[in-house]
Amino acid sequence: MQRTILSIEDDEVTQLLHKIEFEDAELIVNVVEAWSGQIALDYFEALNKEEDAISKLPALILLDLNMPVMGGWEFLELFSTQYPHFVERIKIFVLSSSINPEDRIRASKEPLVQAFLYKPLNEKDIDILRKAISE
Repeated sequence: MQRTILSIEDDEVTQLLHKIEFEDAELIVNVVEAWSGQIALDYFEALNKEEDAISKLPALILLDLNMPVMGGWEFLELFSTQYPHFVERIKIFVLSSSINPEDRIRASKEPLVQAFLYKPLNEKDIDILRKAISE
């Protein structure tokens, strides 16, 4: 069964690398791209209007923190308040190039975040995502 990953990332090269890394790892997923937190919220708004929305939810969200329009932290806050019925069904991983230790600490305290991963993904990260998708 093919699962969906929502990649919330403003960098085109990183989006492409995700797809290549998933293909190389033979991780069978459909990657939906959102170029900002706002586009991701729009995606969930459209999904929320569908009759079978729950069955169409992504299994995982890969969330960049620093993006124009709406960053990752703001997305998390709004997503959890606007779509609480989706939150418990999706695993969220922060995927960032941030070297700010505060981001890692904040992610570790955020109940919605499964883990903080650094860009680019490595083999260990892919294994973590593979396990999360199969659960």
